[in-house]
Amino acid sequence: MIMQISIGMACAAFIVLVCFLVAAVKESRSAMQQAQQSLARIELELARTTEASVQLIRQSSQVLEDVQRKLKAADGFVDAMDQTGAAASRLSQSVQQVSRTLTETVLEAKDSLGGQKDTVRDLIELTSTGMHLWQRWQAHRLAKAAAQTDEQS
Repeated sequence: MIMQISIGMACAAFIVLVCFLVAAVKESRSAMQQAQQSLARIELELARTTEASVQLIRQSSQVLEDVQRKLKAADGFVDAMDQTGAAASRLSQSVQQVSRTLTETVLEAKDSLGGQKDTVRDLIELTSTGMHLWQRWQAHRLAKAAAQTDEQS
């Protein structure tokens, strides 16, 4: 009889073990399904993120190309400004040279005329008028050159 009880207990233990194993298999299957669903959602989100990243990279490339085009355009503007500055410098030097020459001419005329103050005064007024006309002519040339540069830009 002990043997029958032992066999009965072994069978009961085996049945309990099988029940626990069945429950564990069901739980692991449920966990696997949840994991599979989670992985599917992650895969979907990863695909969306990848697509958004590709779009962002394309937009960044377009912006970078646009910036490069604008920088090249600005290089031309900077070169033009540099040339304008050089031209203005040459013009300034020319005006200074003309001014020195006129001043020397006026001083020589003053020295040669000596006591004829009216003639010297007239000569100074004429020189002053000439300088004023020269400056207006130069300002007109610069304004015209600037207008042409603006039209070209």
